[in-house]
Amino acid sequence: MNATQKTTFFIFFAFVCSVSIFLFIMFILPDTEYRQHEEFHSQNLPGKTIFLIGGSNIYALNPTIISNYLEEKGHNYTVYNLGRGSSDAEDWLRESDLVISQNPDVVVFGLSFHTFYSYGRNIVEKPPQSLLAPQKISDLLSTIDIPFNNGLIDNPKLAIIKTINDFFIKRSEAYTEEPKRPWPNTPFFIYTPEYTEIFADPNDLKKDGKLANYKGNEIYPINTNRGYAALKELVHKFNEHDIEVIIYTTPHLKTWLEKLPIQQKEIFNSMVENLSNEFSFEVFTLHDKYDALDIWVDHDHIVSHNNKTNFYSEDVAKIIFTRIKG
Repeated sequence: MNATQKTTFFIFFAFVCSVSIFLFIMFILPDTEYRQHEEFHSQNLPGKTIFLIGGSNIYALNPTIISNYLEEKGHNYTVYNLGRGSSDAEDWLRESDLVISQNPDVVVFGLSFHTFYSYGRNIVEKPPQSLLAPQKISDLLSTIDIPFNNGLIDNPKLAIIKTINDFFIKRSEAYTEEPKRPWPNTPFFIYTPEYTEIFADPNDLKKDGKLANYKGNEIYPINTNRGYAALKELVHKFNEHDIEVIIYTTPHLKTWLEKLPIQQKEIFNSMVENLSNEFSFEVFTLHDKYDALDIWVDHDHIVSHNNKTNFYSEDVAKIIFTRIKG
């Protein structure tokens, strides 16, 4: 066997192994997270509903405080906090059909800087659409019904990682079949008081503290930012189904904001302005409203389950009220 044949053989062998592992995960290991979301959205949720969506920045939002505030103002809604850690606009776009199937009256999106971060994404400006452009592979695969792992088609890399992680978590001693949730009507966040109810050491929150350092995550400009494109598509999709969309920026620590490069702030602010102009609504800004208060777990998470921070839920309730009061 010459060198060319050996190279060809090993390339073919690596390809077969990769495909085999992919198919094993697809058909043997269930995508538990996707199934969990499907199960929630298959319910018949009665009455008028409001969905809060976003990443871990909305963990501290108490749906009960929000619904009670709106009820006092004469508006009866059941509020659900559907947030989940590390989710961004692309994640929510993939789940948008499930959200739309519930026909919520209002969807509130907590917009943070990490919504537009570039990690794991290509730095390539999107080319203009062509009439002869082939159909995306993901679109072709979406027509295939995979009974064991539907979420894998939507995001193979993420689904594989989370599925393998879930496999090992379920075999750990700390695993419980029904994890405790932080609030009522909060089906996805897991209650973690050891991480979310302890005030950070003030030294860690100083300008040079470990929690205040800007980590180098970069926000690419509008024309190359997939997160921004996904968020716009998400809003358009909700609007097409007559779902009211409210966007607000989530709180951040002052010393962390001061660490952000000026260019990154300008890009973020330009995206907020463009969203407001394109959809003719106000994007409410909370990202610097509480920045100097002593309420922080880290640079972008407020302490939860504490009377000192109930104002976060109350402020979001007021934002919702300004849009629904007619």
